[in-house]
Amino acid sequence: MIGALAVTVIAGVGVIWYGFGTASVPTAAPSPSPALSSAPPAAPSPSAVPSVGPSSTSPSPAAVVVTAVPARGTGKFDFSGTGAARVGGAGRLVRYTVGTEQGSGVDPEDFAAAVHATLSDPRSWIAGARFSFQRVPAGQPSELTVHLATPGTTDTMCAKRGVRTRGEVSCRGGRDVIINLKRWQLGVAWYPRLADYRDMVVNHEVGHFLGNGHVVCPRKGAPAPVMARQTFGLEGCVQNPWPYPDGRTYVTGPAAPR
Repeated sequence: MIGALAVTVIAGVGVIWYGFGTASVPTAAPSPSPALSSAPPAAPSPSAVPSVGPSSTSPSPAAVVVTAVPARGTGKFDFSGTGAARVGGAGRLVRYTVGTEQGSGVDPEDFAAAVHATLSDPRSWIAGARFSFQRVPAGQPSELTVHLATPGTTDTMCAKRGVRTRGEVSCRGGRDVIINLKRWQLGVAWYPRLADYRDMVVNHEVGHFLGNGHVVCPRKGAPAPVMARQTFGLEGCVQNPWPYPDGRTYVTGPAAPR
C-alpha cells in the first residue's frame, strides 16, 4: 500500500472529507459525450481511496480504510478464466468476458464475481426480459468485454473510442466497457455504500452497450434512472443503482441534452 492520507470525520453531522482538494463533490459537469457514462468531481481527486463496508449505510471511522489507487498500470489485462451460469431466461443472450489491468491490485476473479452479481440481480437488465447474460472464460466467443483499468489506462483506451476521461471517468465504446479504477474504489459522496455505486456504474455502462442513452432525473424525489449521470449528482432524485428497482418497472426520464 502506498502511504495513506488523513481522513477527517466531523462528529454529529456525518460528514467525511476524503481529501478531494477544495470540494468533496462535483460542482460542474464536463461537456457531454454520447459514450460518456459518468463524470468526475470538479477537481481531480488524489490517490487516497476510502473503502466503505457493504453492510453500512454511512461511513464511520472504523469502516474507512485508506489505500492508494495507482495512476497507471501496465496497460495489459489479466482476464477471468472462469465462466458462470446464464442469468435471465429470456431475450438476447450477451456473452461477456472480464479483465483487470495488471498493476491495478484487483484480482480478475474478484472483479468478475462482482460484475456477475450485478448482472444476475433480479433488478438488473434481465428484469426487462429483453437481455440475458453469461460470463465466459477468456478465449471463448463473446460480445462484450468489461475492463477494470487504472485512470491513465482508462484515458488511453477511452480516447481511442472518442471519449475524453481525464483520469476520472468510465466509458463504453463498441464492445468494450471500461470501468475507471478510481471510481470503482472511491464511488461518489452521495452513494454511502460503495457496493451500491459499483452496481450503478456496471448497470450504467452495460446499459450503454445495450443501446441506452443518457437521461435526466424526471422529478424531485424520484429514483434516479440508472442511465442518468449519477456520478455528476442526483439532480433532485434519490440514488438508485438499478434499471428495474422493484424488479418489474423500468425507471427512466427525459433524454439528456446532447
